[in-house]
Amino acid sequence: MRKSISIAFVIAITIFMYLWAPPEAKPSPECCSGLDKVNKGVKTYDDRHDMCICLSSEAAITSADQYKFDNLPKLCNVALFAPVGPKFDCSTIKV
Repeated sequence: MRKSISIAFVIAITIFMYLWAPPEAKPSPECCSGLDKVNKGVKTYDDRHDMCICLSSEAAITSADQYKFDNLPKLCNVALFAPVGPKFDCSTIKV
């Protein structure tokens, strides 16, 4: 596994903690910082594709709140490299 993806997976844990939190929860500064680091750390097509699959799969198979998942980038003021989610086609990612 590529180093940047390994680091991104560790950071993603903080993000998923927010997604599994009660509906009224807001993302913590650590969550938003983690999202920003994940976004900035995946620069190649392969890394972005792998991260897209990870996030999209997680959104599809967990009890994560889909509304919170979809709105996390906006709440954290982070422009993600792709609109990842359970229905996004990760093969369409551009670098």
